[in-house]
Amino acid sequence: MTIPEELINKSSQNLEIEREYNRCITALSRSGIITHLTEGGTGIIGGDGKEYPIPTKEKVTELFARNRELTDKKKLQGFDSLLLTPVATPMLHLIDLMREAIIKHGKEKNIYQTRQSTYDPLIPVRVNKEKQVWVWEILRQAMETGVLIYFPQEYSISSHCGQTKSEVINNEHICAVPGWSAGLVENLLIMPQQGQGKILGGRKQLEIGYSPFEYLQILQKEAYQGETGKIIEDFITEFLTRLETANEVSNDVDDKNALWCLGQYMKIPYADLVPTGRWHRSIGRVRLDMHRTKNKQCTKNWGASTIVRLI
Repeated sequence: MTIPEELINKSSQNLEIEREYNRCITALSRSGIITHLTEGGTGIIGGDGKEYPIPTKEKVTELFARNRELTDKKKLQGFDSLLLTPVATPMLHLIDLMREAIIKHGKEKNIYQTRQSTYDPLIPVRVNKEKQVWVWEILRQAMETGVLIYFPQEYSISSHCGQTKSEVINNEHICAVPGWSAGLVENLLIMPQQGQGKILGGRKQLEIGYSPFEYLQILQKEAYQGETGKIIEDFITEFLTRLETANEVSNDVDDKNALWCLGQYMKIPYADLVPTGRWHRSIGRVRLDMHRTKNKQCTKNWGASTIVRLI
């Protein structure tokens, strides 16, 4: 009997989804992001005290089916890895989990530089003994008070059209499962340098070297349909996923691979600011701070990557 090609493709896609789902769940479990809930199952406790069960494999499969046209297009453009982001989890708690994971891997002498390929040699990184995650105080206060703006359309306080964290958690266009974002990301461990971005499916990969303002303008183009900038929660989740599954750090500034978190924004009296996350090899720790949206001073080492959030 000949099996219809449509069924073969569907079976292949479901196997891919299952493999990616299991990879995410493994990392979320090892890092302590997900925990047992009082009503059974696993998930997260939000900053509002509510429980948010983790998306089931069946729900994620349903999201892929619902967004089939978009996911097929984005896979051709290089978006082939699943990311489950616990948006409802307080950022300071995620930072604590990242610190604990770095300390653990450091003590086990099992933490290495980012590799482009499994054929590259493993190069150990040192872990700062006193502070493994450094957070700029103004950013920390913004996390505590909830003043960060999520997914702005413009970096402007008067017309950003963004949302608060509490609004995003229950916005099905961002969190198809309450409290959780499920999306596709590119499997690019080091972002393309200037002049090295490939054109895949009519979309040019984002290259290192632009300001947040310039990246946001690029994302308005048709080729980047369905993509949003990453948020700190995405950065930490990806960092922990890579650390727990490959024992490697991510977004090392010495690799010219520091990340702009384009999906968040804040205005203070003297500047419009966007968060940034990076591993600082020479100091041996993660650094989370903010820079001006039109900052051109550090763009040679900074870049942006995006996520296609399924709805």
